[in-house]
Amino acid sequence: MAAEKVASERVFSERAAASSSNRTDARAIDPLDLPELGSFEPHGSDARPGAKATDAAQAAAARRQAPSAPSAPSATAPVSAEAIAEALDDARESIAEAVQHSVLAELRQMKAFISDQLETLSWFEGTRRQPVRNRLLRTLMTAGFSPALGRALVNRVPEDLNDEQSLVWTGKALARNLLCDTEGSMIDGGGIFALIGPTGVGKTTSTAKIAARFALKHGTQSIGLVTVDAYRIGGQDQLRSFGRMLGVPVHVAHDAASLADFLHLYMNKKLVLIDTAGIGQRDERVEELLASLSSNVVRKLLVVNAAAQVETQEEVVLAYRGAQAAGLVISKLDEAVRPAGALDCAIRHRMRVVGVADGQRVPEDWAWAEPQALVDRALAVHPSPAFELDDQLLSMMFAAPRGQAPQAAPRRSDV
Repeated sequence: MAAEKVASERVFSERAAASSSNRTDARAIDPLDLPELGSFEPHGSDARPGAKATDAAQAAAARRQAPSAPSAPSATAPVSAEAIAEALDDARESIAEAVQHSVLAELRQMKAFISDQLETLSWFEGTRRQPVRNRLLRTLMTAGFSPALGRALVNRVPEDLNDEQSLVWTGKALARNLLCDTEGSMIDGGGIFALIGPTGVGKTTSTAKIAARFALKHGTQSIGLVTVDAYRIGGQDQLRSFGRMLGVPVHVAHDAASLADFLHLYMNKKLVLIDTAGIGQRDERVEELLASLSSNVVRKLLVVNAAAQVETQEEVVLAYRGAQAAGLVISKLDEAVRPAGALDCAIRHRMRVVGVADGQRVPEDWAWAEPQALVDRALAVHPSPAFELDDQLLSMMFAAPRGQAPQAAPRRSDV
């Protein structure tokens, strides 16, 4: 009995020691060494042996017994080989047509470029064989005439002339082609004239000069003055001042209806002059002004500033339809360094020059147009050396491809 008691106490003490060792190891576990949550079975799962395999088998059997769901229809229908072949043929035709148009366009451009180059080379080869023509062209270009008019004149110069003779021949040719009213017969014949043009070209002053010249010959009672310049500050007062100097009343027309009334009032006047508002050649109101003066009894005189750039003068003539005007007035000739531009426009557009304003004095600085005197004045220009043309610059100018004919500038609408 004693031996059994001793053995049972030894077993008890060993179990107690093991239990104490387990509690000490549990307290020594680092929290970071905890196992992954995924390694634990979910809460409430069946912990019986083989429970997972049994559940998987049951789920597979249920899926086999359940009816299969119909598959969704395909998003795109199958394309036939014929449709694909037809689409490829259309694409090939479109590409071939685009390539053909592109090649033809490039060939046309190349042809035009080669034609211009050959023509330029041919022309300059002729001028090299005839240096008189080359020097004459340089003189015309330096004076301010356009390349188009210069080449047309040089091509017609007789071959047996020297430099001085060719210049004399050119001056006479220009004078013959410059249409002028040398005696002022258009104005002296009377009628209704409206002076039109951009701002600042001298329309009001030219109106006063024409009126003063006419009054000296026909008397002040035969003149009527009307202004439609309602835009420029002081524009009406300026013409009224000239009217008081001449003893001629000035009436203001604010619209087309009042202008028609004044024209009817002046039916017995031999000469009626209308001073219009200055409108830039790129302003859309130019069309409105021309429409208000579209009466058959009103003849328009375009006023061009001789001191303006040649390109600006060309735009003015095109915008104001100078070719349809009754005449051209060249103003500010005393300020122009190269007055040939205004003569060039008059010759190319076949406009008749009525008179020339050569200063601010009324009426002293006014003269009826004399073609030979105007041409001689234009050719007598001696520009600064910085603006002179030599043979190299001249060849570069004519070697460039020629552009299209000048067109009227696009209208600018006021905002």
